[in-house]
Amino acid sequence: MPRAVTRAIEQRLGTSLRPALEGQEARVFLGDGYVVKVYGPHEVHLPRLEARNLARAGLSAWLVDVWNPEALNGYAALVLRRFPGRPFAPERFDGRSLARLAGFVLRLHRLPEPGRTSAEPVRRRLERFRESLADVPAALEAIAALEPRLQPLGGVPHAFVHHDLWAGNVLLAEGGAVLVVDWSRAGPGDPARDLAILTTGSLSLLPHERCLEALGKIVRCYPKPLDVWRRLALWIPITFLHDLHWFREKEPEGFEAALADKLPRIERALHEFPRTPW
Repeated sequence: MPRAVTRAIEQRLGTSLRPALEGQEARVFLGDGYVVKVYGPHEVHLPRLEARNLARAGLSAWLVDVWNPEALNGYAALVLRRFPGRPFAPERFDGRSLARLAGFVLRLHRLPEPGRTSAEPVRRRLERFRESLADVPAALEAIAALEPRLQPLGGVPHAFVHHDLWAGNVLLAEGGAVLVVDWSRAGPGDPARDLAILTTGSLSLLPHERCLEALGKIVRCYPKPLDVWRRLALWIPITFLHDLHWFREKEPEGFEAALADKLPRIERALHEFPRTPW
């Protein structure tokens, strides 16, 4: 990214910027009280999309501005207030943050979206996993066990979901404050899939029993909690399989470590997931 772009942002905000991280859609910078996500010329539509999703999620108070390509030499930027939190970690997660997180995702998933889910895209996804994981017998066994059980994943009314609730997007601060960030993928979907991603990407960092306890407390707040729980029992191993597929395709150097971590989790989700958490 040209230095002229960051200089233009610094002049507008009146603060220097330092890189925070690089994401798939944006480069992220930190300033004095600000987080700035900068998007390249082929992604300039994403800041306004994320701003709309922030507003839909009730988080527009964190939005400072959206800057169009005309102001940034063909780049675009989303400017946010900086939240005094850090990514999800077991030592920062307590009863207060669980209550805040549960309340937030429940409010989010109460927002209706048009349409209903279909199990067919899930079947196609499992076929892709079968191809990319063809040399992993335990993964193939898991796929074969899942395929006849997918019917409950179809016909679910769409809700507004985040689609990427991994630990880096769930920020925790002192006093139990929680903020979910990175809304570029948000849209219609099954709330149980969102909760599965929250589980595999965040809550699974907790000890297993504590993870299930936290997840049960969240699900218990939902309408028809048993239906959500039954879909979770499918979505959690599917999501772990997706993680393996992602490492095989995107980061093959990390694939063996991912196998060692996620295959036991898939096995546990398929065979030891409790019928009810309460």
